[in-house]
Amino acid sequence: MRGLLAALFFVALGAQAQEYDARSEFTFCKLNEGKSLMDVMAQSERYGEFSKEAGTQYLQVVLTPMHAGVNNPYDYVIWGQWPSGQAMYNEWGSFTNDYWKWMSEQEESMEPAGTCSGTIAMFNSATAHSRIPWDDRDDWQPHQLADCTLKEGATLEQVMEAQARTGELMKEAGFEGWGTHVFTPYLGFDPSWPYDYVQMNHWYTFEHRGKTADNWMAFLEEHPEVQAETEALTSCERHRSFAGRMIFNNVD
Repeated sequence: MRGLLAALFFVALGAQAQEYDARSEFTFCKLNEGKSLMDVMAQSERYGEFSKEAGTQYLQVVLTPMHAGVNNPYDYVIWGQWPSGQAMYNEWGSFTNDYWKWMSEQEESMEPAGTCSGTIAMFNSATAHSRIPWDDRDDWQPHQLADCTLKEGATLEQVMEAQARTGELMKEAGFEGWGTHVFTPYLGFDPSWPYDYVQMNHWYTFEHRGKTADNWMAFLEEHPEVQAETEALTSCERHRSFAGRMIFNNVD
């Protein structure tokens, strides 16, 4: 069912209400002995240099758990993103064929910061945003994810359209510095995963996250249709949060 859903989602991308579509990849990693997140970021920066020289359209974010359970098999997550399928395969090709040769030519060697496994590729649809200037954003930003199941008869298109409508109401209510995304796994995910998509809400600063937390219930009281529509379309669980930091961006 999940494979069919992903295929239908891919075919329908151009017809839906999202702000933009991208390809994302999440890789789950454990720190190697003696290494820290500083080493992870330095390694990511080094790859960003290679990506820029190779001319690939690719960005990379490091996510570290804040509230994601106590028995996680990972210390951090590498989130990579491309603007299109062509860009994704171009970058995969340059990594597979050229990266290690490029690394061997560098004056300074770099030991791996972590051991990574369990990579998942996803379609990433941005449904709504209230952006703030880059200079006003935190270096580390809050991200909240949940695994979601569509209610009987509901579609991803309806979910994304509802999120876009909610986003307009949030902007009218004065909420700033946030974004919402729908992720649909299509490569590498566990076939027994019993959900339809991953919901991600993120904020550009922790201050904006706090303002949302303090004012959300009042917003729902003012707009009861938001909660009613959400509950009619989908059910989400396994809520978890991360701090995320963009290390490089060779897309823009």
